[in-house]
Amino acid sequence: MAAGDIFAAPVSGNFLLYAPLHHVLAFVNAPAYRQIRQGLQGEGEVAPTIRPLLSQLAARPLPPPTARTGPLHPPLFLGIIPTRGCNMGCRYCGFAAPKQPGPVMSLALARTAVDAYLNLLTASDERHANIHFFGGEPFFAADVVHFVVNYATGRAAQVGMSVHFEATSNGLYSPTRCQWIADHFHTVVLSLDGPADIQNSQRPGINGQPLFEVVARNARILSGGSAELIIRACVTAETAPRLPEIAHWIAAEFSPRAVCFESLTPSALSETAGFYPPDPWQFACHFYQAAQILDAAGIQTVLSTADTSAIRHTFCPVGQDALIVTPDGRVNACYLLEEEWQRQGLDLRLGQLAVGADQFDLDIAAVHCIRQLSMQRQPRCAYCLCRYHCAGGCHVNHVDGDGRYDDLCIQTRLVTITTLLAQLGLHDVITAWHADDRLLQQTVWQQNDCLREQP
Repeated sequence: MAAGDIFAAPVSGNFLLYAPLHHVLAFVNAPAYRQIRQGLQGEGEVAPTIRPLLSQLAARPLPPPTARTGPLHPPLFLGIIPTRGCNMGCRYCGFAAPKQPGPVMSLALARTAVDAYLNLLTASDERHANIHFFGGEPFFAADVVHFVVNYATGRAAQVGMSVHFEATSNGLYSPTRCQWIADHFHTVVLSLDGPADIQNSQRPGINGQPLFEVVARNARILSGGSAELIIRACVTAETAPRLPEIAHWIAAEFSPRAVCFESLTPSALSETAGFYPPDPWQFACHFYQAAQILDAAGIQTVLSTADTSAIRHTFCPVGQDALIVTPDGRVNACYLLEEEWQRQGLDLRLGQLAVGADQFDLDIAAVHCIRQLSMQRQPRCAYCLCRYHCAGGCHVNHVDGDGRYDDLCIQTRLVTITTLLAQLGLHDVITAWHADDRLLQQTVWQQNDCLREQP
């Protein structure tokens, strides 16, 4: 059995047992924990009440997630970046999108990308396509988006294929365009950081003008359309204590399927503006409070590195054969700017797409190399109970330093463990645990969660 199959985290004198590859989640006291450890080693007597749990843990686990191998698989999705330009002046934007139209993808290249993608799926006998739009702001080049949606819908129908459209957007467009998006897209990830004072402070227009009313109006339109709405809120040190308030406001005003609270990724721009990431301990406690409020309204609450609904070997599209096409025809594994990868010594370029080509011109050696990034797990991940969900986080923005848990790790561990306890209905345990800094630190700073290797 692999060392990382079964995890145990101390929580207020008891233990959270978690074995995602065994489908086991349990909360046990110290004597039961000791019996389980001994039983897995074939030692000691085990109480009858413990035997069913021990039997589950001793069974053969599911195979762990692994990197893709062999020829190019059907891509996770086709990513289209119509433009790197953006029509907002967000004061913390770490994406460094230019605040002008910038180069815009030609309709000829957009058509070629759709054709090459559908050809690839057809050759693999796939019957479903996924097309995602990124930016900048994709609807800053709305003609490209409209063309791709209409053209891909028609082409997919010709070959008996369904197509799912998703966009990540700032929500700055007319009501007419917003209604079209609500009617034609399946998923919209909308950046909305909170009520007017927060949104206008963090996400103003290019000239600093307040745009809250426009984005909030469009969030309501999207709430009433057929598109699945996901609200993404960037959380700063200043707004973290307001997460419960933000949750109440979202639940009252909109109808998203989920709310994704993500800590600010610091950049030179954010520091110049005086915005900083939240304290991870404070973030986790307020995240839980917000999650309780949203759950009562039937809305899922998500932290991307602590999503326990998925078992994964890589945090993001990198390594999953996603093909993301830039306005100039480069095909990348990541939607971030190339200079961001280079700063970390990474090359995430997969190839090129020439206008009129019937397939992507991919460097298969690059595909294999990028797939293997997911297997180069950071040392601090090896014995962490989050390893099958966080998978080390972003390859570009979460770089291992001295091997110890950093603020993102602390936040992820706290939210993951809190989420698992909530799944067991142990809300009183969570409240007491969150109120005791000593107990929180005992849980978080445990360097080895693997039950078999604990003393």
